[in-house]
Amino acid sequence: MNKIWIILLISGAPALVNGQSMFDILKLIPQDLLEGIDVDSLIKNKSYYPPDNTEEEIIKYTIAVENDAIGVLRIEMSFETGQRAFIIHELKRIEITDKEFLVVYSRVSGAPIVFAQSELQTYLFKNGILTKTKDPLLPLTIGLADFLKRNTPDSLIQKYSQYSNHCYELIYEGRNICYVLYENFDLGNLDKSWLLGNKIEFVFRKRKFKRLLPYFTQE
Repeated sequence: MNKIWIILLISGAPALVNGQSMFDILKLIPQDLLEGIDVDSLIKNKSYYPPDNTEEEIIKYTIAVENDAIGVLRIEMSFETGQRAFIIHELKRIEITDKEFLVVYSRVSGAPIVFAQSELQTYLFKNGILTKTKDPLLPLTIGLADFLKRNTPDSLIQKYSQYSNHCYELIYEGRNICYVLYENFDLGNLDKSWLLGNKIEFVFRKRKFKRLLPYFTQE
């Protein structure tokens, strides 16, 4: 996972009206979550360089994907001076009614070897207004243990943690969100038989997310 993403995805969305475009919602996301990105400049130029860049550290944000028809917006942040650390911003919009949507925001930060979930927020979007939900709707305490059998030895869990990362991914089509385990257990010659899966899906139904059992996928 070596890219910085902001993703907004709608499945089966109606024709866009004023205030429903991906850029409109992006403008409503709190600036402290977007870490001071000048959204207007980014939208206008399709890329953005923070004003505090130096010769030793040049950060660039780029709009990599923009598609209002299917509701996708991705912004990638990268260093032009060799550093490999990254932050991933994701947004997903899920239709509740033809005039009301759920918006999920996720931020993942770290480096290709070690990264983790650093922020997760849920909002209601209606009449051009973004309102944070009273409850997050998605679990904030999910982690490595959720992918393991109950009787997994603590010593093995500790070893697993040294060869794995895990976080939410909001890029799934439809109303689903996925929590993903990225593991390199082969590097440590670790026994994988204690794993229940490498993905956990959350399906949005009746204004709530239903959590499914872990399963394996190669995607």
